[in-house]
Amino acid sequence: MRNGLLARTLFVAAVAAISTYLLIGLPRSGNELMANWQRNIRLGTDLRGGMQLDFQVQWREAWRGPGEPGREFRDQVMSQTREVLTRKVNGLGLSEATVQPLGRAGAEDRLLIELPGLNRDPEWVKRMLSTAAVLEWLDVRSGPFASREEAYASKGGTLPLDMQILQGPGGSWYLLARNPEVRGTDLRDAQALPTERGWATSFVLSQTAAKRFASYTAANIGRSAAIVLDHKILSVPVIEGKISDTGQIFGARTGDEAAELALNLRAGSLPAPITAHAQRTVGPSLGADSIHQGLRAGAAGLGTVAAAMISYYKRSGVHAVVALLLNGLILLATLSCLDAVLTLPGIAGLILTIGMAVDSNVLVFERIREELRAGKGAYAAMEAGFRHAFATIVDTHVTTLVACGCLFYFGTTAVRGFALTLVIGLIANLFTAIFVSRLMFDWELRKPGTPHLSI
Repeated sequence: MRNGLLARTLFVAAVAAISTYLLIGLPRSGNELMANWQRNIRLGTDLRGGMQLDFQVQWREAWRGPGEPGREFRDQVMSQTREVLTRKVNGLGLSEATVQPLGRAGAEDRLLIELPGLNRDPEWVKRMLSTAAVLEWLDVRSGPFASREEAYASKGGTLPLDMQILQGPGGSWYLLARNPEVRGTDLRDAQALPTERGWATSFVLSQTAAKRFASYTAANIGRSAAIVLDHKILSVPVIEGKISDTGQIFGARTGDEAAELALNLRAGSLPAPITAHAQRTVGPSLGADSIHQGLRAGAAGLGTVAAAMISYYKRSGVHAVVALLLNGLILLATLSCLDAVLTLPGIAGLILTIGMAVDSNVLVFERIREELRAGKGAYAAMEAGFRHAFATIVDTHVTTLVACGCLFYFGTTAVRGFALTLVIGLIANLFTAIFVSRLMFDWELRKPGTPHLSI
């Protein structure tokens, strides 16, 4: 056969079979009949519903040096804040959630957080994310006092440099050591659990901190210590014995409060205060409408393009439609394999891929028709058409890929979804428009001397 026709056909069939398997797959457990694409292609906030929060990082307030902080310090604080917030949103069980810079000029101190599928009170979410979670275990030097003034008076009105005054539960005031025995950064884990005294947050210290804490508690049995979170005393327990690497924090009224504290402690302390600049809540019904409208637009576009190609290019138009369908199959299978997050702009990228794929076929077909009008035979015209159109197709695809790279690097999640789908579609189109379409022409003209080409 001409140019290994059978081998190329088997290769295309293998690509189609693998793509179909990646897209559909097999049931994984029990009677589960969900296809891979239903499991793996997750929906973004604009399609699934959820919350979108815009936080401003007060990075200048974290500066403790002389003069004005520089760009390097800002970037460091922004990076650390992003890491802490990412751990917090991941702790909510939302693997699709994203935390990234806003990506807008003049908003270098802003972070955009997207929480698809989260149906919680927006105020609770903002409070949980903005909690600094600075945990400290401080030695109690004196107290409790009925008022702040009484605490000052106990030291003659002048507070020593190694002490501070904080308010505890019930409105009492305590004189505490300024330097903590244990910090939140010393924790390895924290979990909420019910106890006989109510809900508590259990924590586990690192090995180094555990040794230090064991020495402190062993030397201060019978004395009080204060557990302080964000400069507020949660509880003032009495040290009843030596504590090594584990402990419990009481004061939570409900299990949710204990779990929230545990989540914040696991995520770590924010390096700078953050404030909610804007918020947007998207209902699932709006997302469902967007999906349905996007599917209708895609189906209408595909149908119109197929009808136009077949009516204008005859049997060659059928080749283009088959290549286009295979392009879509490869694109969706790749998205499923990558566990991609599909957004409304991502659907727009899918639809735009249809136009780009057809454009490549039009370039090839028109070049073939020119060669036929010049008097060449069917096979020679087809071969020359693909050869001359190849450079133009590659040029248009490369320039579009460069633009998509810029969108992916600088854009937000929604824009990245658009760029990702378009890039995958363009790469798949180079395979289908050149390799697969040429294969179908070779099958049509496989017999030497074929007099006619339906184009």
